[in-house]
Amino acid sequence: MHGAILMTPSNRKTVLELVQIGDIGLLFFCLGIAYILTSHRHFLDLLNSLETRHPIQVFLATIMLGCGWHAALRSNRFYRSHRLEGFLKGTLDACSASFLCALFSFVWLWVVASAPKRNPADLSIVSLLFGVLSFTAFMVTRLISRVTMHALRSRGHNLRHILIVGTNRRAHGFAQDLSLHPEWGYQLQGFVDDQWWYEQTSESKPEALLGGFDALPVLLRTLPVDEVIVTIPLASFYQQIAEIVVLCRHHGIAVRSIGTFFERTAFLTGTVGSITLHDESWNERASMIKRSTDVLISFGLLAALAPVLLMISLLIKLTSKGPVLFTQTRMGYGKRPFKILKFRTMVQDAEKLMSQVAHLNETQGPTFKLKNDPRITSVGKFLRKTSLDELPQLINVLIGDMSLVGPRPLPLRDYQGFSQDWHRRRFSVKPGITCLWQVMGRSSIGFDEWMALDIRYIEQWSVWLDIKILFQTIPAVFRGSGAV
Repeated sequence: MHGAILMTPSNRKTVLELVQIGDIGLLFFCLGIAYILTSHRHFLDLLNSLETRHPIQVFLATIMLGCGWHAALRSNRFYRSHRLEGFLKGTLDACSASFLCALFSFVWLWVVASAPKRNPADLSIVSLLFGVLSFTAFMVTRLISRVTMHALRSRGHNLRHILIVGTNRRAHGFAQDLSLHPEWGYQLQGFVDDQWWYEQTSESKPEALLGGFDALPVLLRTLPVDEVIVTIPLASFYQQIAEIVVLCRHHGIAVRSIGTFFERTAFLTGTVGSITLHDESWNERASMIKRSTDVLISFGLLAALAPVLLMISLLIKLTSKGPVLFTQTRMGYGKRPFKILKFRTMVQDAEKLMSQVAHLNETQGPTFKLKNDPRITSVGKFLRKTSLDELPQLINVLIGDMSLVGPRPLPLRDYQGFSQDWHRRRFSVKPGITCLWQVMGRSSIGFDEWMALDIRYIEQWSVWLDIKILFQTIPAVFRGSGAV
């Protein structure tokens, strides 16, 4: 089964609006095709045959139809992760959703059609064909998504790093399943337990016992971990599991259980049953939409701004010694380090001079900001003031290390200074070129408030919030508010 117990409440909008709108649009398209095929008339004829004496009734009925369809899709887990879900379970969900949508469509047709056209047999045929078409559309879109993601994961892309809590027979079985199914996209980091409880588990991956339960907080702070899989029985280890859920919530890490309530219940390998204890990650379709948008916009901007990029490169090269681009290791999604690209705004080997200015830091917390940093060049000061130094990060977005919108990536030095786990939750999403902190004052905002803004973005994320931040970034750049 795949249920949800102990689900932690969250104000975060985890459902992607564009995906939902697209699904509703797809269903209306299927309804129109079903009407055309059954009546041999254009769908506009159906609209013309509506009860025009009660347009408000028709409008409200159509709104209710869309809401009913949406409820049917959500109740059948259309907007949840399907990594561990078998094909049969996905097919049954699509079939159930199509049946409910067809039922809602029959009611809608009965309400909006004029009295002479309310033939139950005719309406049933339209609804039945609609159900078949919607089921086919759902299966085709799911198949395309599944094949695409499986191909990417089999090649090492879109991987999720996991820790397995427990070393029992279930842990061993799940570890074996992971090795047999690379298309699931999981990479095992190791096991967490006080000792090996099942000898074959240690044989499945030697030296993979990373520590006991007490070591989990340190492991989550230092290792890239996207999910924690609990294989110990829920009833016997309820208190420990509750603590794990709380800890992972601070980090923005999903927790799933493939354990049982009692030890005597057998673990069946093959189709993996899981219980979601905590998960605030974005679903695959949401991630694909966000990624597609990032690729299209970043590629378009790089092409359009090519003359500007060339001009800035020449200015840097002519006014100071050193490379045009500055690269630095930053902490990215899931605490994975990556190389960020920026136009060089400081003198060559500026990082080696860090010790000479560290005592001048003007911000609180682990980050370093200095308004009149003597290492900044004259051209670099202008580039920072206008944020033009960050344009090369469009390349980071294009290759997938960053997103257009997301928490700003921090240097490893700053990350190592984090003192609270809730700050690390910002690494549960990809870092971005711009964010709430960027448009609300940048360096004039204190560290704790900055981290709070990042958490607020994660919890309230939506497509429209990304659009709003992108549009607010433009005037913020011209104002130069908080720039250093």
